[in-house]
Amino acid sequence: MSHPVPSYTAGLVVTNATRRRAEASAAIAGVLAGGRAADLETETLDFKEERGVLDARTNTRRPINPKDERAADTLATEAACMANSPAGGVLVVGVADGLAGLAAFTSSYLDTIWLRERIWALTTPHLSLDEFEVRTEAGARIYLIDVPPNLEEVYVNHRLRARFGTACEEVTGSRARELLERRRGYDWTAEPSGLRFSDAAADALASARRHYAEENGVAPGSDLEIARRMSILVDPDATDPQLNRAGALLLAPFEPGAEQLVVLLSDVEGAPSRRTVRGPAPLLVRYDEAIDLLREHAFPTTSEIIGVQRRSMRVVPEGAFREALVNAIMHRDYRLERSAIVAWATGVPAMTFKVRSPGGFPPGVFADRLIASPSRPRNPALARALRVLGIAETEGVGIDTMVRLMLRDGHEPPTIVEDGGDVVALLRGGSSDRVVRALFDELVGRDPSLEHDARAAIAVTELFRRPSLRPKGLSGPAQCTETEALDILDRLARTQVVERRVKGSRSFRLTDAARTTLAGRIRYQVRRGIEAQWEMIEALLDTRPEISSRDVELLLGVSQPRASTIIRTFLADGRLAPVGGRRKGPGVRYRRATS
Repeated sequence: MSHPVPSYTAGLVVTNATRRRAEASAAIAGVLAGGRAADLETETLDFKEERGVLDARTNTRRPINPKDERAADTLATEAACMANSPAGGVLVVGVADGLAGLAAFTSSYLDTIWLRERIWALTTPHLSLDEFEVRTEAGARIYLIDVPPNLEEVYVNHRLRARFGTACEEVTGSRARELLERRRGYDWTAEPSGLRFSDAAADALASARRHYAEENGVAPGSDLEIARRMSILVDPDATDPQLNRAGALLLAPFEPGAEQLVVLLSDVEGAPSRRTVRGPAPLLVRYDEAIDLLREHAFPTTSEIIGVQRRSMRVVPEGAFREALVNAIMHRDYRLERSAIVAWATGVPAMTFKVRSPGGFPPGVFADRLIASPSRPRNPALARALRVLGIAETEGVGIDTMVRLMLRDGHEPPTIVEDGGDVVALLRGGSSDRVVRALFDELVGRDPSLEHDARAAIAVTELFRRPSLRPKGLSGPAQCTETEALDILDRLARTQVVERRVKGSRSFRLTDAARTTLAGRIRYQVRRGIEAQWEMIEALLDTRPEISSRDVELLLGVSQPRASTIIRTFLADGRLAPVGGRRKGPGVRYRRATS
């Protein structure tokens, strides 16, 4: 029985026009409230200025011709990028993404009726768009171009582009092939394998039953029923159904001449291995052998007292090395038949775990956005089967788990990068830090919702490295918005391990008790002098729009002449600005200077 390739619409992420426009309206409101436009962009939302409005030579803005062809060509390219993305998106035109607040609304000048026609004419196949919504915001004319995902890939000037994260990028070669296959719902692991259920190996079926029972409490009466629930059968009602490639990889000797997984335990990478697991499919058998090797010989448990509890610890947490291996199995490109997943546990005793997986990141996935990006498995059928067995994270949060578990034990976060067309994950372990682990246990005891929150672990770890942390400073490492970062810091403050520097401010630090407990783990020198004073003043300015010299006296506990000297320093370096322009005299007040 043939196995049809799923239609593109079957795999399409459904995001309707109402939701797209609501997201755009919320982002516009965020800019009006003082946010930087670029920080509010998403994969489905882009702020744009019309080409030619900004004169690069003079850095000034000017009106353009309402029928400017260069501007139309640029917007057609951006619209095609959105149309080639799974959920489409909205272009908000007339807003400079590098600016914040009212200044970001720089206006627009193109005739929108003409522009809509030009986008249709410049795209192949022609891209039909809804009428543009024209608005006036902050005194500027802007318009919204709603772009639904297109059923066919859209080209401009014979080039294929798609939106990855917040960037419009040209795609060529194998990356273009993978993008087109994804748009059409193609999944290599969902295709028929040519092997039947009767070809499944007995030890692989036993592994599937054991994993299923561990995940669900009890396994169904037959191995065939487990296979049905894993969705790995091409014709599930047949007496001896055919396995799709996901099922063949997991359960059968699929392509027996191709080595699929190699795990090496050695003194250093490249040296002869002390112990090895390697071999072809079935992958469930190879996976079980690999996990046993890592548990028993690479990273065995030791018993340690953490706080008042005795815990079993490993130099690399089991959940972290397991997720690194599972992610490689789930996301590798199995079309690269001459390659294998190779993992090294190195050191005497082993202290690091490195996994190299054939194939780069799937389209739309970037090394610096792995926590923020939704799970996009390269092999959906294989990922689904692994999740049914409880081997892969149900919510697609394996990266978050690795980050959280490594930080919780006082280690560096995992490093995950593309290298030579492969994805490489590196976990640097070592003896767990009992004090750090006890601190995280204390946090979870006070707020159980923090137990699985990778971003909270990142925030606490950032405070080991710096005396204070603001939402803007957390949003980058935690891969989230400033609003989300503030919420994380608020929750941590409620545990009384973190506190605001000034009541009501957006500046947070570890409490005195936490700093005392951590002692030598603090990796910064306590700031003194002018920078420490600015941190306090900045925190105070979070709570009120203006301050006086007297406010600075009371905040810092200094004399009036010293407060005046401090204020003059921050006026001179541009961090403070006088309200109303007057710098001296009674009653002068100061505000945070706009950057």
